Amino acid sequence: MAKDEEKTLKDWLRIIVPRILRAALWSFIMGGELLIPLYMLPGIGGEFSGFLPVDQTSFSYILFIFIGFEIAIQLLRGTVIPYALSIARALISMIFLIFITNGGIMTLTFSSSPGVPLPPGLVISFTVDFRAILSIFLVFSLLSIIKNLLQATNFLSEKAEEPVVPPEFP
Repeated sequence: MAKDEEKTLKDWLRIIVPRILRAALWSFIMGGELLIPLYMLPGIGGEFSGFLPVDQTSFSYILFIFIGFEIAIQLLRGTVIPYALSIARALISMIFLIFITNGGIMTLTFSSSPGVPLPPGLVISFTVDFRAILSIFLVFSLLSIIKNLLQATNFLSEKAEEPVVPPEFP
C-alpha cells in the first residue's frame, strides 16, 4: 500500500479484529474465568465467595478493573502506553493486596449459619500471619514495575533511533 493511499474499512478491520480477539483472550485468561463461577453458577459462586476476605461485589470490581487494564494493554500494543498501564496495574494490585489482606494478617471467622454446619453458638476463628509472603509478593510487584520501566525506555529508545522521513511537499 502506498503512503498517500487512505486505508479502507477492510484494512482497518485487518488491524483491529486481531487486536480485539487478542484482548478478549487475554482478558479471559487474566481474570475473566473467575467471573464465571461468581455469576453464571449461582450455587458455586456463593460457596466460593465465602472464602474471600472481601465481599463478592468488591471482588467483582477488582476483577473488572484488572480485566479492563488487560483489554487496554492488548488493544494499545505497539505503543508506549501498555507499559504505563502495566505499571499502574502493578501499583493498584499492590494497594489492593495490602488492603484486602489487612497488611498480611487475615482473620477468617466461621459461625453457625444456614450454609455452615456448626452447632449453634460455636464460632471458629482463624488468624493467619503471612506478612513475609506478602512482602515477597510486593517485591515481585516492584520488580514488575522496574521491568516495565526498562521496557518502556527500550521501546522509546528504539523508536528514537528509527529514521524519520518527512513527507515531501508537491
